[in-house]
Amino acid sequence: MLREHTRPWLIAAVLAAVALTTAGGGVIGGRFELRQQVQQLDGDVVLRRELLRSEIERHRMLPTILAGNPELALAVDPATPDARRSAIVARLNAEFERLAREDGAATLYLVDARGATRVASNFRLPTSFIGQDYSFRSYFQDAIRTGSGELFAQGTVSGVPGLYLAQRLDSAKGVVVTKVEFTDLERNWRTRNDETLVVDRSGTVLLTSNSQRRFKRYDTTRTTDGSVISKSVTAGYGEWNVILQRDIGETLLAARLAGALIGGLIGVLLGLGVVLIEANRRRRERQRSELERLVADRTTALETSNRQLLHEIDERIRSESTVQQLREDLAQANRLAILGQISAGVAHEINQPTAAIRTYVDNARKLFERGDHGAALATLSTIASLSERIGFITEELREFSRRSPGRKEPVRLHDVIEGSRLLLEPQLRLRGITLLRPRAPETQRVLANKTRLEQVVVNLIQNAMDALSETRDGTISIDAGGNGHEVWLSIADNGPGVPPERRAQLFAPFSSTKPLGLGLGLVICRDIIADLGGSLEFAPAPDGGAIFTARLPECTT
Repeated sequence: MLREHTRPWLIAAVLAAVALTTAGGGVIGGRFELRQQVQQLDGDVVLRRELLRSEIERHRMLPTILAGNPELALAVDPATPDARRSAIVARLNAEFERLAREDGAATLYLVDARGATRVASNFRLPTSFIGQDYSFRSYFQDAIRTGSGELFAQGTVSGVPGLYLAQRLDSAKGVVVTKVEFTDLERNWRTRNDETLVVDRSGTVLLTSNSQRRFKRYDTTRTTDGSVISKSVTAGYGEWNVILQRDIGETLLAARLAGALIGGLIGVLLGLGVVLIEANRRRRERQRSELERLVADRTTALETSNRQLLHEIDERIRSESTVQQLREDLAQANRLAILGQISAGVAHEINQPTAAIRTYVDNARKLFERGDHGAALATLSTIASLSERIGFITEELREFSRRSPGRKEPVRLHDVIEGSRLLLEPQLRLRGITLLRPRAPETQRVLANKTRLEQVVVNLIQNAMDALSETRDGTISIDAGGNGHEVWLSIADNGPGVPPERRAQLFAPFSSTKPLGLGLGLVICRDIIADLGGSLEFAPAPDGGAIFTARLPECTT
């Protein structure tokens, strides 16, 4: 029912939109084209004015230059002998002919003080000016009186209109005149739909692309209606004005039709948009009803899924906590296992200074009894040094065996290496293995946990000791360094190395080359270094053996 009621209204709205946009497009297209045409007309009329000024200025200087020629004065001077005058006139005729041709002037001629023409560039033509009386011309009269004169008029002999530019001779005995014709310029102005005119201050048409309007009155104040636009600018010469009229009726019609077509298309598109919007609105109403039903069903299912997911998240958190605890327990078990392996050597290391202490105590007692207090005090100092060594060893054992809290703090790499050496030194001596110390500076620090990092170093040294069990002159080299961002610590041995077929499983759990090994030592070491933000890498030594390198961020604070 709603669809039947809205359809006529919708159709009427679409038709009205198409009609409105079509009419509006025609108006906008016409106005836009008119504005473009007016701007173009402004530029074109300025161009025509500049061409006119250029044509006049190109000829203006010729009479001025010739006025100072003394031969022109001789040609018009009554006192000049006839024979000499004839020779001068003949020479000047040829010279005027050449100058007029090069300058592009229509005619160049010389008039004496009475107005009679004595020399002319057209002396060869039947319409030659020689002998013509131009005393009646205003340009002649102005030149005689003021020194120069100008006049736009129709030629009395040639019948061709032009601009006469006159200059009195320096001797004041005559006037040199050049006539400028604008035939070529007017021909260039003749274009379809354009009319160019040059009018003087009285409104008389002097130059025009329409010869029928020449020397007729032109009302410069009238406005053109309809399809004709007009623009007038000062010519920059005298009081002339350049007027350009252009009929833009065809152009406006084409622009209006194009605008109407575009506007109509826009209206059609708008109408289609309205139809589509209405169709989409109805479709969305149906979809919304269906969606509300689906949302209700989906909400129920999501609530069930959310409860299940929360339960799974809790289980995962508990599992991860259990795994982390197992990793810590495994690392602690690894440390205790290492302590079990080194306990015999450490006990021997403690027993030696203990026996020595007993002997030194007996010696000190006897020295006191004899009154040799200096020797007795020296003996007591030795006893203190041996006790301090025992304290170092037991403290290192205690620190190494306790469960690590996992807290990171700045740790000197030198202290970690020294603590590991102290724990393993008895075994190294027992097996005859040489331990080469690092060349790293003692101030180099990393952000780590000392106990866990020490566990890694002890593990790697023990692995190297096991690899050297059948090697004579076994050597373990510890080296370290850094680049300002990263610190590296490498432990290398000169043993048989790791076979190529075993290298891929080197850090895999439960992969061990030892008869009773579990294959967890390197896995634990790698996990500890990874937790500290670093990496553990293996590389074969160039001369045999293995190199394990731990890389950690350097602590600069």
